[in-house]
Amino acid sequence: MLTLGIDLSSQPKDTAACLIDWRDPGNVIVRTAATQCDDTALDALVREADAIGIDAPLGWPLAFVTAVGNWTATTWDDREFQKSLRLRLTDIEVHALTKLTPLSVSTDRIGLPAMRAMALLARHGVTDRSGGDGRFFEVYPAGSLKQWGLRCRSYKGPEKAAIATRRALLAELRQAMPALQVDASCAQTDHAFDALIASLTTRAAALGQTPHPQPSQRITARREGWIHLPEAGVWPR
Repeated sequence: MLTLGIDLSSQPKDTAACLIDWRDPGNVIVRTAATQCDDTALDALVREADAIGIDAPLGWPLAFVTAVGNWTATTWDDREFQKSLRLRLTDIEVHALTKLTPLSVSTDRIGLPAMRAMALLARHGVTDRSGGDGRFFEVYPAGSLKQWGLRCRSYKGPEKAAIATRRALLAELRQAMPALQVDASCAQTDHAFDALIASLTTRAAALGQTPHPQPSQRITARREGWIHLPEAGVWPR
C-alpha cells in the first residue's frame, strides 16, 4: 500500500504532501516528502497512491449550507443554532473523543483550503466525503497526535521552539515505529510534518482502524465529511 498525506493550504506555497510505502512491513519508507505543491503535483501523487488523507475539511455543516441557501432565522440568541452553523457532526464527535475542536469550516479561514479540497475531490470523482470509498479520507493531524499520546500543540510555526518540538516528535515517532524510514526534512516545517502525520493516519483509515460514522450518521457524513482518527494508543502497521 502507498498512502498519501496532504497538508492542504489554499495556496501551493504552504501545501505539503507525504507518500509512504508500506509494502515491506519491516521497512516503511517515506518515498516522497514534497512542499509547495500545486494542483498538478498533487494530482500526480494522488494517481500514484492507494489511499489519500487530506488535512482540510471536506464539507460544510448542513445547517450552514441550508442557511446560506435560504436564510430564514430572525434571531441570533440561540446558542445551539449558532453551534449548528459553525460545527459539523464530525467536529463535535472529534471534540468528544479528544477534547480538541477542529477549526470551523464555515467561520474560520480554514474555509479556503476546504474550497481547494472540493476542487481536488471533484477532479478525482469523489462524491462520498466520509471515506466510504475506501480511498479518500479527511484527517486531522493534531487529533492523531493526541490519540497517539504525543504533544499536539506548540509544534506549528517557524520559531526555533516549534522546530525543536517537531524534531522531538519525529524522534518519538521513530521510537514508536522502528520500521519507519523518515528523515529530518519532514520536521523542517509544520506543513511537511502534518503531511507525514496525515499519511500515517491514512494507513489506519484504509485498514479500517479508525472510527467510521454510525448508520444514523452516514447520510450527514457523506455530505459534511468525516474526520478519521486512529484508535487511542494504536500505531499504524
